[in-house]
Amino acid sequence: MDLSGQQKTPEHFGEKQHAAASVPSEIAQNLKVADENAAFKYDESARNIVAQKSVLAYIIKSALDEYAAYTVQEIAEKFIEGEPELRKTAVHQDHPDRKDDSGMMSGDDRIEGKPTADKSQRDGTVYFDIRFTAVLPSDGSPIGILINCEIQNNDTPGYPIPKRGIYYAARMISSQRGTIFKDQEYGKIKKCVSIWLCEDTADARSDTINRYSFTEECLRGDLHEAEKDYDLLTVVVLRLGRKGENSGDDAVRLLSKMFSADLSYEDKLDALKNEFKISVGREMSEEVQSVCNLSEGVYNKGYDSGISSGEMKKAKETAYKLQDMELPIEKIAYAVEAGIDTVREWLAEREEMLVK
Repeated sequence: MDLSGQQKTPEHFGEKQHAAASVPSEIAQNLKVADENAAFKYDESARNIVAQKSVLAYIIKSALDEYAAYTVQEIAEKFIEGEPELRKTAVHQDHPDRKDDSGMMSGDDRIEGKPTADKSQRDGTVYFDIRFTAVLPSDGSPIGILINCEIQNNDTPGYPIPKRGIYYAARMISSQRGTIFKDQEYGKIKKCVSIWLCEDTADARSDTINRYSFTEECLRGDLHEAEKDYDLLTVVVLRLGRKGENSGDDAVRLLSKMFSADLSYEDKLDALKNEFKISVGREMSEEVQSVCNLSEGVYNKGYDSGISSGEMKKAKETAYKLQDMELPIEKIAYAVEAGIDTVREWLAEREEMLVK
């Protein structure tokens, strides 16, 4: 990231390589541990929170017009079919699906996941985070819509999220051949929706919802096809973040609070119970605690008191080097053992100095 606003030159890239080479080896080890353990557990707990039917109900009410007129309770109880499927089906058609070894379903309406990193992270297999089917209120079809929810840590991952969302939705459509339809039975194809929940979003993009879908355009004449025959692919991107914690949209506000690094475990439980009227069972409570431990306990340690100015200076310098390597702020915070807000302040100070 070039904070000066100037065009990057080969010299800049040389500086970046030099910065990378000067990062202490223990920092690299910390990052590896974060990726394979803490980050995996955080992602798993985040998926388990989102996979609650009550939480999914808030999401699809905000994302899809088909459910806008119904209460979240009606959506959760009447329209979400069966149990959400977590990281079981491979996205790419040449990758194998995960074997059905997820274990017993919990009493919190979700599938128990595995708490440790698995082979898929090493062999490159990509699974849909969460998949479930929903009844269409308009016709009561048992499988009216196929919905996929993806949790994205960073909303600028190096590729356009809408494009990836379109690919995921298209894969859900093509995978219906042989299960929902065969041969020329294209009329049986079900609508597919891919919803992307972006946690760590800059304030300028925070608290936004964008939807992408097929529409009909009559270029000549006035012939219209039934909307249900072409409205088969939709992508929705919800960008959360700090502004989202005060959003006027219930889903954005709920998710932003659950993924906040600033709110305490007690504050999150209070929001679930009193603001969003969600009953919190033991498993849900444990997942919220896990997210809090990883976002506060892992990232927010070491800089409350009792450190020398020399240690602070060294940590800041390391944070600046890691920022030059374009690492996400969570990984920078973990590596230097500082809170996310503390690192934000350091980087903001640096930006001010560069502007001057």
